[in-house]
Amino acid sequence: MSETETNLKKAIAGEAKARMEYTAFAMQAMQEGRPEIAQLFMEAAGAETIHGISHLRVAGGIGSTLENLDHSANGEDDEIEVMYPGFIRQADEEGRRDAAASFRLALEREKHHRAMFKEALKSFKHMKATA
Repeated sequence: MSETETNLKKAIAGEAKARMEYTAFAMQAMQEGRPEIAQLFMEAAGAETIHGISHLRVAGGIGSTLENLDHSANGEDDEIEVMYPGFIRQADEEGRRDAAASFRLALEREKHHRAMFKEALKSFKHMKATA
């Protein structure tokens, strides 16, 4: 992997983290009754999203709809079968109930996402086959 490819991966991760933080900060500002501050954070989050998508496209991370569905349908497996179960065990061992609960919630949603993408992929392939 070239330095530029490594940098693109770092940039994608950085933009995704910033987008998530700014969105969370906006939600907090709204809870505190500061919609004008929330709007600033949401505008920044939108820009970070555009930057990240640009980097992802340049890195070759966006394919055809069929490729994207296949990637998404099968990409959840590691999170469901390895990553989150390991994170949950570690958090439980460390007595971090808050983190374990957050990981469990994410794990359940990832299972839903996988099923949703697999069904969409199946339907998409069927639709293309009959077209």
